[in-house]
Amino acid sequence: MNFQSLKYYSEQFSDSVLLTNTAGEHLFLSTEDFEMFSKNPAVLSDSIRSLLKSRFFLYDESNEKSFNHIYDIKYRTKHSYLENESLLLMVVPTISCNCSCVYCQVNSRKNNATENDMSLKTALSFCDFVFALPHKNIKIEFQGGEPSLRFDTIELIARRITHLNRRYHKFIEYVICTNLLNFSEHELKILKKYGIAISTSLDGSREVHNQNRPSVYYKSTYDTLLQNIELARKNKIFPSALVTTTALNLHRMREIIDTYIENHFESIFLRPLNNYGCAFKNQNVYYKLEDYIAAYKEAILYLIDRNLKDNINLREEMFSIILRKIFSPFNDGFVDMQNPCALGQMCMLVKQNGDIYPSDESRMISEMGNEHWKMGNVNNKNCLLTMKEKRSEILENGKLENYEECKDCVYSPFCDADPIKKWYIHNIAGEDYESYCGIRKELFQFVFEQIKTADEQKLNLFKRWANA
Repeated sequence: MNFQSLKYYSEQFSDSVLLTNTAGEHLFLSTEDFEMFSKNPAVLSDSIRSLLKSRFFLYDESNEKSFNHIYDIKYRTKHSYLENESLLLMVVPTISCNCSCVYCQVNSRKNNATENDMSLKTALSFCDFVFALPHKNIKIEFQGGEPSLRFDTIELIARRITHLNRRYHKFIEYVICTNLLNFSEHELKILKKYGIAISTSLDGSREVHNQNRPSVYYKSTYDTLLQNIELARKNKIFPSALVTTTALNLHRMREIIDTYIENHFESIFLRPLNNYGCAFKNQNVYYKLEDYIAAYKEAILYLIDRNLKDNINLREEMFSIILRKIFSPFNDGFVDMQNPCALGQMCMLVKQNGDIYPSDESRMISEMGNEHWKMGNVNNKNCLLTMKEKRSEILENGKLENYEECKDCVYSPFCDADPIKKWYIHNIAGEDYESYCGIRKELFQFVFEQIKTADEQKLNLFKRWANA
């Protein structure tokens, strides 16, 4: 019997070899079995050969047609975002803000000038834009500045879209990314009426959070945040939260995790700093990527231990997303980690003036004075045509197989192509900024190491996180 193998990638993992392929499958083989697989699969044991077949690393030539058919289904399922099913559509009602975060990336304004805010005309054009798009499922994410400072615009957009959707029947969700300082029963009533979820930031203990996210309007942003989290929960709205890691809290990960546990969160996102916008100028908050990786690994091991020993329920989002990419046959839905690049198709952002960008990072580049990634403006009736041109540029430059440093990487079936970051490094930040890969390879390697060494209890925890 003749055997053929699908294109695969491999990397040595201590006493075994990790195999991955473009079907999104993975497998650990002993070094000895890998040698036989790569040279003469026919001499492998029946059990190993069957395992390789089940994970799409090997097939019988006589079954090639059937194999290709099933592989095609698997590939299209993993890449369903290319069919314009779902979209994360960010919109900025205002770039005014009541905070002065040390890592602010979008040059938020502290005054209340009218040019900071979205006009009525642009808000109505945005609503029409939503229904001009081909996507069936759209999550609208209100961003800032601090979007809650223009709750009138948020309410207008939600009310108008709800009205228009009686004709179009799209599946619309909402979320507001907010510091949760400017909230009362009135704002929560609007959120409940339109089903608007809350995403907020909690950077650690009172001391750290107040340092990272100070405000001239609030004595303690930490205390006000926690008060409003409790107010939201009493109204049956349950905010999610993330951490932005700076030099101030990098070495306090355990303390941060304990703060999230004490405040009854079920997820935490230990987000590294994006060196864009104001953050690009404030090197006091920055750190070496290897220091972040070391701190992140320590935090995850501590979090796993707390979950298993103390019976808590807290997952880290990036770790869970990577687990989902590894374990699930479906698209994981995380915009920032797709290949081909999903920016401009699975994700877009509309600024307060109506300008359209393929991602939040490209909006930040715009705030730095460069409009290379602008796709159009919602007030222009021809914006869908200009968007198509920019999307073509992103797709043309957004495939990992065309990146010399990525094309043979064992983690490429789970990783993302990001032409905007590549362009940013080349044109603005400079080659000394960081490598294109950044923390990606280290993250994937760490997750696979945890999977490889996991006992049944830990593996069950990982599968629970992946399915959350």
